[in-house]
Amino acid sequence: MNVVCLSSSDRNLLCLRWNRHGNSQRRMLEALAATGAGDAGARLSALRSLEKRFDLDLAEICYRHARRNDESTHPIERLVVEFITEERPDQAGTQLWILTDRLQQVRELMEGKLVGDAES
Repeated sequence: MNVVCLSSSDRNLLCLRWNRHGNSQRRMLEALAATGAGDAGARLSALRSLEKRFDLDLAEICYRHARRNDESTHPIERLVVEFITEERPDQAGTQLWILTDRLQQVRELMEGKLVGDAES
């Protein structure tokens, strides 16, 4: 099982990309460079590499996870977010684990495939 583990600061950075920069990596990197926040830009680039490697959108997952308990969040969205993520305590707060195998199961279900069906 592959797990992407995000710290609280990673999640904050990714939610910022989603909320303030329309989920644009380029726009956020430009904004960070303009403010001299090179370390945050380097971390954002590293997170982007993870997104490409596992074919997922970390910013969207973090955004949805952050608002999963909002009254306006649909119950099915809440269930999916809780299925593909786990919160784990650590010394600096809470890690968010993204369970990529479960995310793949959700994608397959959305495509009409049932988990455990034989491949054609």
